[in-house]
Amino acid sequence: MTHLATVAGALGVAANCVWPLLGGRRQILAMQVFACMMFALHYRMLGAGTGSAMCLVGALQALISASLRSTWARRGAFGAALAASLAITAATWSGLPSGLALCGQSMGALGRLQRSEQAIRLSFLGSEMFWTAHNTVVGSSWGLTSDAMSVTMLLIGLWRGRPTRKLCPAYAGIPAVR
Repeated sequence: MTHLATVAGALGVAANCVWPLLGGRRQILAMQVFACMMFALHYRMLGAGTGSAMCLVGALQALISASLRSTWARRGAFGAALAASLAITAATWSGLPSGLALCGQSMGALGRLQRSEQAIRLSFLGSEMFWTAHNTVVGSSWGLTSDAMSVTMLLIGLWRGRPTRKLCPAYAGIPAVR
């Protein structure tokens, strides 16, 4: 069991290092599905039931969001994910870790609702503060490693996707990496 939790955590970290750097919304969401599945397994092995369930909800929402083109359909998926998250949190309540997982998943759900890659990255940056607190409370070293790497990669992704000439005129001559 411990070995499986370690492997799942390591694979989740790797996926969370990759997705913030991807260029397309669908690619970002596909890699998030994999990361969510790995951390669902990891948290399950640690006994963090709400965290595991929130990752499964996130994976399902990412799958659905990747295929939806309609704004109303995406909003419906967000509402359904939020309702499922609330119900699951109530059913698996274990105090502070459950509340933190709910908040982290909710911010992630909001991110998956976004159309632009930069907006997705910004929402997930907010989500990270809740998941970092959750991982600290449940004692997930892989989760904390993933949080540190994810924040770093999100900041790099945000920097790469910035409108360089308007954001910082002093760097107007340096092209953004795409």
